[in-house]
Amino acid sequence: MLVAIGEAANILGVSIKTLRRWDKLNRLKAFRTIGNHRRYDKEALFTFRKTGVYTIVKKKRTKIAAIYGRVSSHKQKADLTRQILFLKQKAEKDGYTPIIYKDIGSGLNDIRKGLRRLVKDSLSGKFDKVYVTYLDRLARFGTRIILDVFAINNIDYEVVQVAKEIGFNQMLVQDMIALVTSFSGKLHRRRRGKNVTKSITPE
Repeated sequence: MLVAIGEAANILGVSIKTLRRWDKLNRLKAFRTIGNHRRYDKEALFTFRKTGVYTIVKKKRTKIAAIYGRVSSHKQKADLTRQILFLKQKAEKDGYTPIIYKDIGSGLNDIRKGLRRLVKDSLSGKFDKVYVTYLDRLARFGTRIILDVFAINNIDYEVVQVAKEIGFNQMLVQDMIALVTSFSGKLHRRRRGKNVTKSITPE
């Protein structure tokens, strides 16, 4: 288990400033997340406190890979099937046994069952690697946090297909469309819910 620099300092009884200095001197080298934050192996810290040697014991590889597919609506089920098949073949070709995770829903929805199960299983070390077709299949925004969770738990990820390079303005337009579509859907569901309530309310 990896911990932040503050907790690491408490375990060793030193200051955060000291840990930063030791990191620069390679005396106690920190792991860096995608967001460039320092992380330390908790068990290795207790060993270091006793022996002065910081050695991370690498976890046993499972040779199991997670494949994650997502589409936005039920009309795209055929595309979801193609995603899963493509990723499954890629994982098996690389020598992994795949576990399938999938969702039908907006990339702005952060309570998707498949995504939540993927993150939860990554924390328990159920797989070594994650395959997705495109990065935005994981989430429309906030993918860095998800990737940090994978990195902290020593899980690799591979984006199998490279998205076309687009300009900043086009990217901004796509993000705005995604937001408007998401909020329009919520508004529609809310209105539909009110109508249903009215229809079943006794006179």
